[in-house]
Amino acid sequence: MFVHVKDIDRAVNWYAKLFGVSVPPGPYDKVFSMQLNNLTLLLDAHRSDHFQPSELPLFTVSTEDVDQTYEYLNNNNIVIVGEIERFPDVSFVTLLDSEGNQIMIVQE
Repeated sequence: MFVHVKDIDRAVNWYAKLFGVSVPPGPYDKVFSMQLNNLTLLLDAHRSDHFQPSELPLFTVSTEDVDQTYEYLNNNNIVIVGEIERFPDVSFVTLLDSEGNQIMIVQE
C-alpha cells in the first residue's frame, strides 16, 4: 500500500499508533516502509512540496467490529469524517490520517 504524505515523521508515528506497531525513533528519510502482517505500508514524502491530501479514500482496512473501531478512533482523537455508514452486508467509517488523506475502515 503506497501513501503520499507531507510530513514523514508525523505520518510514520500516526500510522504506527493506528495499527499498533512499534517503529524505531525518527527522524525518518523521505520514504518509510512499515510491515503490517501480510501487507507493506509505504509512506512517501518525496513530493511533499506538491502534496495534496486525497479527497476520496485511498484504501480500506478491515475490522471485525466497526462500532469498537469507531470508539477507538474517537478515544484517540483521530478525525472521523461523518458517522458510521451501515448497509445490510457492510458497514464502514471514514477517517483522515495525519496528512488529511481519507481512509475507510470496513466491516463486512
